[in-house]
Amino acid sequence: MIRSLLVSLSLAGIGATCGNAAPPAVTSACPRPPMLALSDDFADPRGAFALRTDAFRRTGVNFAAAWRRACARGLLRTRTLIDAGAGQQRRLFLKNAPDANIASIYLDGEEGAPAAARRMVLEYPFLTADGAVHVPDTEELAEAIFCHIQGASAAESEESGRCLPD
Repeated sequence: MIRSLLVSLSLAGIGATCGNAAPPAVTSACPRPPMLALSDDFADPRGAFALRTDAFRRTGVNFAAAWRRACARGLLRTRTLIDAGAGQQRRLFLKNAPDANIASIYLDGEEGAPAAARRMVLEYPFLTADGAVHVPDTEELAEAIFCHIQGASAAESEESGRCLPD
């Protein structure tokens, strides 16, 4: 009962400390999801997407659901979401991209730079130029996980644009 309460609190975004949303527990068949954190360059002067806000909390809940879906589909059995070249292996940093067309997960930083200078990011138009706040839904996040882990075939990318950010 205590474990389910802790998982529920974690999914609700309660207990976020030190600028991170605590990842929820998952089944033993899959690794724990990375903690979500804001990238250093996440410009948010109004604090609309700050830690412990509803937008940040909902992103965490939606990411947890997308993670469980990826796990159930077997995407996380042989590959990890966080690339080996990332300096922080347990964090996925939210990076605002006001003009992005899809959610994307990738290793950010100069190629060949030391791991400490590189991090995994989830890029999305969290805050657009007009100040609107956008929370990625479970489908968008599940697609971003799929595209990073497996990717679409060349034919599928060409025909539908799947996994092709602008």
